[in-house]
Amino acid sequence: MEFKFRSIKMEDVKQIDSWNYEGFVEKVEMKPYFESFLQTGQLRGPGGCEGYAAFVDEEVVGLFEFKVNGSIMEIGLALRPDWIGKGLGATYVKQGIAFGIHHCDQDMNEVRLEVDEQNKAAIRVYEKIGFKKVEQKDRDIEMQMVL
Repeated sequence: MEFKFRSIKMEDVKQIDSWNYEGFVEKVEMKPYFESFLQTGQLRGPGGCEGYAAFVDEEVVGLFEFKVNGSIMEIGLALRPDWIGKGLGATYVKQGIAFGIHHCDQDMNEVRLEVDEQNKAAIRVYEKIGFKKVEQKDRDIEMQMVL
């Protein structure tokens, strides 16, 4: 399975905003994209990150967000609800990180992300590809992967 990534467009933001998840995750936080577009005309995600839509066969199946802080790349991500549980998580995360490193075109030493402690499946995926738990703040676990 190969995922393609491109800069997020308003049509992608609206589509991703409509995704509904079962369980503790109610939806992907897309409000910052709408707000930044109204204020600046640019689509920026939480904390000013760059957002990218992930595609398979011209269909939006995911979101990947990047924010670079020195040699650390912080990521946020989501996979469309009907694509979860199909064994694609590790491939999706690895390809997204590889895209981000190539796109940012600078030396990265580590990748960081935060995940809800109740999202056990995502935590297993992250650990499987090399992430380690660093710190827990309330319900959010910060994880790190050294490159």
